[in-house]
Amino acid sequence: MPASSFLETPIEFLKGVGPQRGEVLRGELGIATFGDLLLHVPFRYVDRSRFHTVREASPDLPNVQLRGVLGDLRTVGEKRGRRLVARLTDDTGSIELVWFKGIRWLQGSLKPGQEYIAFGKVNEFRGKLSLPHPELELAATYQAGL
Repeated sequence: MPASSFLETPIEFLKGVGPQRGEVLRGELGIATFGDLLLHVPFRYVDRSRFHTVREASPDLPNVQLRGVLGDLRTVGEKRGRRLVARLTDDTGSIELVWFKGIRWLQGSLKPGQEYIAFGKVNEFRGKLSLPHPELELAATYQAGL
Protein backbone atom coordinates (compact mmCIF):
# COMPACT_ATOMS: atom_id res chain seq x y z
CA MET A 1 0.00 0.00 0.00
CA PRO A 2 1.51 3.35 -1.01
CA ALA A 3 2.08 5.87 1.79
CA SER A 4 -0.37 8.38 0.31
CA SER A 5 -3.28 5.92 0.28
CA PHE A 6 -2.41 4.77 3.82
CA LEU A 7 -2.57 8.37 5.06
CA GLU A 8 -5.96 8.77 3.36
CA THR A 9 -7.45 5.76 5.19
CA PRO A 10 -10.57 6.77 7.15
CA ILE A 11 -9.93 7.11 10.88
CA GLU A 12 -12.63 4.51 11.68
CA PHE A 13 -10.24 1.79 10.48
CA LEU A 14 -7.66 2.56 13.16
CA LYS A 15 -7.78 -0.20 15.78
CA GLY A 16 -9.82 0.91 18.79
CA VAL A 17 -11.55 3.82 17.04
CA GLY A 18 -14.57 2.41 15.20
CA PRO A 19 -17.53 4.34 13.77
CA GLN A 20 -18.70 6.12 16.94
CA ARG A 21 -15.29 7.47 17.98
CA GLY A 22 -14.57 8.23 14.35
CA GLU A 23 -17.60 10.53 14.26
CA VAL A 24 -16.45 12.27 17.46
CA LEU A 25 -12.92 12.75 16.10
CA ARG A 26 -14.28 14.04 12.80
CA GLY A 27 -16.83 16.39 14.40
CA GLU A 28 -14.83 17.81 17.32
CA LEU A 29 -11.25 17.77 16.06
CA GLY A 30 -11.56 17.58 12.28
CA ILE A 31 -9.66 14.28 12.18
CA ALA A 32 -11.04 12.21 9.31
CA THR A 33 -8.00 10.21 8.13
CA PHE A 34 -4.79 8.66 9.47
CA GLY A 35 -2.94 11.60 7.94
CA ASP A 36 -5.14 14.09 9.80
CA LEU A 37 -4.33 12.31 13.05
CA LEU A 38 -0.59 12.42 12.40
CA LEU A 39 -0.73 16.14 11.66
CA HIS A 40 -2.96 17.01 14.61
CA VAL A 41 -1.10 19.29 17.03
CA PRO A 42 -2.48 19.68 20.56
CA PHE A 43 -3.79 23.12 21.56
CA ARG A 44 -1.39 23.17 24.51
CA TYR A 45 0.91 20.84 26.34
CA VAL A 46 2.95 20.89 29.52
CA ASP A 47 6.70 20.58 28.99
CA ARG A 48 8.28 18.81 31.94
CA SER A 49 11.63 18.25 30.29
CA ARG A 50 13.18 21.47 31.65
CA PHE A 51 14.17 22.24 35.22
CA HIS A 52 14.19 25.82 36.45
CA THR A 53 16.25 27.06 39.37
CA VAL A 54 14.58 28.80 42.28
CA ARG A 55 16.21 32.04 41.12
CA GLU A 56 14.52 31.66 37.69
CA ALA A 57 11.08 30.93 39.20
CA SER A 58 8.63 33.71 38.46
CA PRO A 59 4.85 34.26 38.51
CA ASP A 60 5.21 35.26 34.84
CA LEU A 61 6.00 31.65 33.85
CA PRO A 62 3.03 29.36 33.18
CA ASN A 63 4.57 26.52 35.25
CA VAL A 64 7.94 25.66 36.71
CA GLN A 65 9.65 22.41 37.56
CA LEU A 66 12.16 22.68 40.38
CA ARG A 67 14.58 20.21 41.91
CA GLY A 68 15.67 20.72 45.51
CA VAL A 69 15.81 19.49 49.07
CA LEU A 70 12.61 19.65 51.11
CA GLY A 71 12.94 21.48 54.41
CA ASP A 72 11.02 20.90 57.63
CA LEU A 73 7.23 20.84 57.48
CA ARG A 74 5.29 23.20 59.70
CA THR A 75 1.62 23.92 60.22
CA VAL A 76 0.62 27.57 60.21
CA GLY A 77 -2.70 29.11 61.25
CA GLU A 78 -5.71 27.58 62.94
CA LYS A 79 -8.90 25.82 61.85
CA ARG A 80 -10.07 27.21 58.50
CA GLY A 81 -6.89 29.21 57.87
CA ARG A 82 -4.63 26.26 58.58
CA ARG A 83 -1.97 25.36 56.02
CA LEU A 84 1.14 23.23 55.71
CA VAL A 85 4.34 25.04 54.72
CA ALA A 86 7.78 23.76 53.70
CA ARG A 87 10.76 25.19 51.86
CA LEU A 88 12.34 23.69 48.77
CA THR A 89 15.99 24.71 48.48
CA ASP A 90 18.41 24.43 45.57
CA ASP A 91 21.83 25.99 44.92
CA THR A 92 20.29 29.35 43.94
CA GLY A 93 17.79 29.89 46.77
CA SER A 94 14.60 28.57 48.31
CA ILE A 95 10.89 28.83 47.68
CA GLU A 96 7.94 28.20 49.96
CA LEU A 97 5.66 25.26 49.19
CA VAL A 98 2.13 25.65 50.58
CA TRP A 99 -0.79 23.23 50.98
CA PHE A 100 -4.25 24.13 52.27
CA LYS A 101 -5.80 20.64 52.05
CA GLY A 102 -4.65 17.13 52.88
CA ILE A 103 -2.33 18.38 55.60
CA ARG A 104 -2.32 15.25 57.76
CA TRP A 105 -1.74 12.95 54.82
CA LEU A 106 1.09 15.13 53.50
CA GLN A 107 2.76 15.26 56.92
CA GLY A 108 2.86 11.46 56.95
CA SER A 109 4.00 11.16 53.33
CA LEU A 110 6.62 13.85 52.78
CA LYS A 111 10.19 13.27 53.92
CA PRO A 112 12.12 16.41 54.92
CA GLY A 113 15.78 16.28 53.95
CA GLN A 114 15.06 14.31 50.76
CA GLU A 115 15.48 15.69 47.25
CA TYR A 116 12.17 16.29 45.46
CA ILE A 117 10.93 17.44 42.08
CA ALA A 118 8.21 20.11 42.48
CA PHE A 119 5.95 21.20 39.63
CA GLY A 120 3.38 23.98 39.64
CA LYS A 121 2.48 27.63 39.15
CA VAL A 122 4.52 30.19 41.10
CA ASN A 123 2.54 32.83 43.03
CA GLU A 124 3.69 35.98 44.75
CA PHE A 125 2.12 36.73 48.14
CA ARG A 126 3.26 39.64 50.29
CA GLY A 127 6.44 40.00 48.26
CA LYS A 128 7.46 36.34 48.61
CA LEU A 129 7.33 33.63 45.99
CA SER A 130 5.43 30.44 46.77
CA LEU A 131 4.32 27.29 45.02
CA PRO A 132 0.79 26.42 46.20
CA HIS A 133 -0.25 22.75 46.02
CA PRO A 134 2.74 21.63 43.93
CA GLU A 135 2.94 18.19 42.40
CA LEU A 136 5.81 16.50 44.23
CA GLU A 137 7.85 13.44 43.40
CA LEU A 138 10.95 12.04 45.06
CA ALA A 139 13.91 12.82 42.80
CA ALA A 140 15.12 9.23 43.17
CA THR A 141 11.95 7.91 41.47
CA TYR A 142 11.55 10.73 38.92
CA GLN A 143 11.20 9.84 35.25
CA ALA A 144 11.63 12.66 32.74
CA GLY A 145 9.00 13.28 30.13
CA LEU A 146 6.35 15.58 28.76
